[in-house]
Amino acid sequence: MRPLKIKNAEIVAEQIRDEIQSSPEGRYFHRLHLVLLVATGMTCNVVAKLFGEPLRTVQRWAKELDEEGVYALKDQDRAGRPTKLTGEQLAEVKSDIEQGPQAFNFSQGFWDGPLLSYHIEQKYGVVLGVRQCQRLFRQLGYALLRPQPRPAGAKPEVRDEFKKNRMRP
Repeated sequence: MRPLKIKNAEIVAEQIRDEIQSSPEGRYFHRLHLVLLVATGMTCNVVAKLFGEPLRTVQRWAKELDEEGVYALKDQDRAGRPTKLTGEQLAEVKSDIEQGPQAFNFSQGFWDGPLLSYHIEQKYGVVLGVRQCQRLFRQLGYALLRPQPRPAGAKPEVRDEFKKNRMRP
C-alpha cells in the first residue's frame, strides 16, 4: 500500500497544534492521548519525541494519571489578575475595532496600542496599558500592522531601493 502524503505537512501540523492548544478540552485530550500511548507500552521518551513535548512533562502526566486518575490531566484554575473588561465589553471593543477609529472621531487612520488604550479609558473608564492593548488585539484575532512609508507613484525598483535604504542614517 502506498504511504499517504499530506500536502504542506509542516503547516498542517502547526495548525493542529494550535487547535489543540486553543481550548482546555483540546489540551486535556492531548494529554490523555499521550498517556494512553505510555499505558500501551511506549516509553515516555518515545512519546515525548514523537509529539514534541518535554520528557519531564510526559512523565509528570503519566504519574499524575496513575496516582490521581484521568481528571488530574484537566487544566486547573490558574492564578492571576481578573480581567478588567467583561465579555460583553470585549465584544464591543472588537466591534469598535472593526468600525475603525474614524467612527469614533479619531483622526488617526488605524488602531494601535495607545489609541485603543485611550478609547477604552474614555468609553468604559477602564485603564489598560498600551502593551495590554497590543495583547488584546492578538486575543481578538487581529494583527498589529503599521502602514509603511513609500514614495508615491514611484517605479517598483525605486520603491525597492527606498525600502532597502530607509533605515540608514
